[in-house]
Amino acid sequence: MPEMVACTAVHPLKDGEVRLLGAVDVVTGSMSRVDVGGTKLLVDCGVTQGRDPRRKMPEEAKEADALVVTHGHLDHIGGLPELLDSGWDRPIFCTRATYEICRISLEDSLHMARVPDREITSFLKQLERQTRTLAYDVAATVHGMNGTITFRDAGHILGSASVEIVTDKSRVIMSGDLGRPNSPILRDANSTWKDDRDVDLVVMETTYGARSHEHTHDDIERTLERIVNDAWKRRAKVLIPAFAIGRTQVLLWFLSDLVEKKRIPEVPVALDTPMGLLVTETYKRARRLFDRETLDRIQHGDDPLDFDSLFAVRRGKDSFRVRNTEGAMIVIAGSGMCTGGRIIGHLVDGLPDPETTVLFVGHQSVGTTGRRIQEVAESGGTIRLDGEELPVRARIETLRGLSAHMDRAELLGWLGNIPRVKRVGLNHGEVKAQGAFLDYAKERGVVPR
Repeated sequence: MPEMVACTAVHPLKDGEVRLLGAVDVVTGSMSRVDVGGTKLLVDCGVTQGRDPRRKMPEEAKEADALVVTHGHLDHIGGLPELLDSGWDRPIFCTRATYEICRISLEDSLHMARVPDREITSFLKQLERQTRTLAYDVAATVHGMNGTITFRDAGHILGSASVEIVTDKSRVIMSGDLGRPNSPILRDANSTWKDDRDVDLVVMETTYGARSHEHTHDDIERTLERIVNDAWKRRAKVLIPAFAIGRTQVLLWFLSDLVEKKRIPEVPVALDTPMGLLVTETYKRARRLFDRETLDRIQHGDDPLDFDSLFAVRRGKDSFRVRNTEGAMIVIAGSGMCTGGRIIGHLVDGLPDPETTVLFVGHQSVGTTGRRIQEVAESGGTIRLDGEELPVRARIETLRGLSAHMDRAELLGWLGNIPRVKRVGLNHGEVKAQGAFLDYAKERGVVPR
């Protein structure tokens, strides 16, 4: 029965240690130093979002001999520009799909920060030079390291991975972010681990360590069906603030599935998010990573990421035309929490209109425009957007259940598939979530009381 600890930064190993430099007791800012086999590995290089976003890069990160990236969300890669700008010139290991997502996400982030194009181009070239892509389940050596690293599918977003690090004296598994079982498009997280030696340490995310996801895929489809059919009858628009990586693609999967089942009509779907378009195209190129259900649909002529009523909105002037188009339409536009992007223009038009539906498909953090819209919709009043004071008369809906993170039972199931675990360190979760998950594991006899 393994030991399990929460909110703990340092975990000793026989030939080194794992030190959490970020995400010790919060969800974002993932960054860990794994010192094993005579090598200093940095696992992820994320930025903290919502708390102290200007925190400087730790010196321990700059001392690493190599960087291992689990996936392409900014809270795992957002510190890369600062790291490379400091003169750090060592190898970066990730899957091919993660590299492609990283390029898209970081380029977009740097543009949003108004970094000059010349500097962005230089950074992307440097990123390409230093990156070494690895396939899943293929052990690779790191120069100077007495051991190997291996990526295992994490099922979170395209290319996401858990990392297994093995030396003569230590075996460590860093979970990265773990996707829910049976989610659309991607395969489930790896559940097969060798039983030939002890696992000294598992560092495991606990984003939803304090809760169980109550909404099933059937619930998601019923909610979407109701909202879309209602808008179709009223010849109204449904505006969906989009999270470009993962959430947009899963949403397209559900809409395609509902049309295929004839539960909703072929409502025009405008994908009005440049970054979302690039990520969706990356998904299409990486079909080898899709689950069997999605591959079967594609083989039978039903591509859930490219259906007949879906059209791409690439230019800004075309986005303006969509805003002026009347009739029923679903508009998926960036950004997910309404903090910028093309969704702002659509909201300026739609929020005062009682016929419009605004559908949120993810958590809206405190202080974001999305959260403010939800609050004003409940209490009344106006919201200032794009220089205008707007009443919120639109119908505000929230689609729950699209989380790309395992809940507490699913996390415990993932952990249970790993044999001979000696110690589990929790991370990537709020203090309450980590504590609640520890209690949950104790109650079920997974770890000692």
